[in-house]
Amino acid sequence: MVLVSLIGDFDSSLLPTFFEYKEQITLHLLLSSSSRRSEKERTRITRGLNALRSKYRLKCTLQEMSVDTGSMKSIIALSNMMKQLSPPNQLFVNLSDGEVNMAILLSREIIDYGANILIYDRFANDMSLITVEGMSRLALKHNMSIADHIISKGYDLVEAKSKTEMEYRKPFVQVISDNFAQFQKYRRRVMEEKKIDEERYEPVVGALAKMGVATSSGRPINMNFILGELFEEQIYHIVNDLGFDDVMSGVKVRYETINGVTIQNEFDVLMIKNNHLYIIECKFRDRVDGENLIYKYDALLEQMDNDGKVMIVNVASTESKEALKRGKRIHRNFEKGALSRAQLNNILIYYEPTLDIAKLTVMMKTFFEL
Repeated sequence: MVLVSLIGDFDSSLLPTFFEYKEQITLHLLLSSSSRRSEKERTRITRGLNALRSKYRLKCTLQEMSVDTGSMKSIIALSNMMKQLSPPNQLFVNLSDGEVNMAILLSREIIDYGANILIYDRFANDMSLITVEGMSRLALKHNMSIADHIISKGYDLVEAKSKTEMEYRKPFVQVISDNFAQFQKYRRRVMEEKKIDEERYEPVVGALAKMGVATSSGRPINMNFILGELFEEQIYHIVNDLGFDDVMSGVKVRYETINGVTIQNEFDVLMIKNNHLYIIECKFRDRVDGENLIYKYDALLEQMDNDGKVMIVNVASTESKEALKRGKRIHRNFEKGALSRAQLNNILIYYEPTLDIAKLTVMMKTFFEL
């Protein structure tokens, strides 16, 4: 099978097609316009495809080519070259994300030749197969994991929390979730360096001690875990039970190094479903800069997945009366303008004085369409 992919604006449309047929492809021809921006995108995508080839030990070769998309003569010459690559029944042209004028001209030439056109529907996560005989819909058999999605983008998955270790801690994390108000008070005393009465804060202290992050008397051993990472794991376990294809926590992604500076981001929780990547940011504190968070994740969505979504989960760090008051006044952390921007950009905000798992679960199911 020879696959010819035309790069346009959304690589989240192009890459699932390659992943679906990766074991069958002998040659993958990657086409882009001759503009500087398109060639830069092609370089990044090529890096990702080569990484996938290495990971799965694929036998296919990868070739790159620039095309003058404004020249009909160039496009006709390209179609003639493509006809030399393979018999028509083994030639598949991936126009899921292509430039319209080039896609139309190529389609006309290739269909008459008897070849196949593939168009991936990134919303339905299936594809159309168009031949001279007509069109049929094809269900995908292979969905990408989070690691495959990140790799395919040309990025590096630097590290992530061990799923095995998180699964071991799950029963103890559940105890914390079941006694969350007590944990908030315990955590507050820890932050204020006050003495802990272990009997008063049982079973929270017992669960923390079994995880090895506090002593049996409640003295912190791993402060970072108690203050932030534990909350991330609570959210991870909620999400992990909702039916996503893959869920990871504590994921560090490196994009590239420019002028000696490595550009990377760390994500609290990542999920993927039907080739769409979703992000959850966990904030266990009374005050956050909501507007900056929304701007940040608006930009990160464009890098991570054109059709992704973000949820920001902000729970107050204490269950004091003041925190309860703030919980009812969501604009203290997220002003109306910021909330509107979030809604416009597929970002959902959960801001409450405590962790209401039932409410959070309903919001997640609705937002992520589960």
